[in-house]
Amino acid sequence: MVNEGGDYNSSTGVFTCRIPGQYWIAATITKVAGDNVDFVSCHVMINGIGKLIMYTDPATDETAVYSMSASAGFRLRLGDRVQVGRCGNPDHIYSTVATFFSGILIKPDV
Repeated sequence: MVNEGGDYNSSTGVFTCRIPGQYWIAATITKVAGDNVDFVSCHVMINGIGKLIMYTDPATDETAVYSMSASAGFRLRLGDRVQVGRCGNPDHIYSTVATFFSGILIKPDV
């Protein structure tokens, strides 16, 4: 919804760092309501390497809605690429609602 600087590509889901520095990265995924699936998961990845994982494996009601979030601070360099990927059961994750990604520059490198 907000893409200050245009560093996030909504077609590919990739944020490419244009201003090196300390960033706060956060993501939320939500399992589709009513889907009978054992688990869903995704990683927040930097340059293709998993840094955070969001995972749920419901013990009883596999048709319920579950949301998973992860966030952390990272030092990004020019050109680093951040995205949510390597998802388990991706067809059971909301792709347009209840799924979010944020990258906020906390302090630029000087």
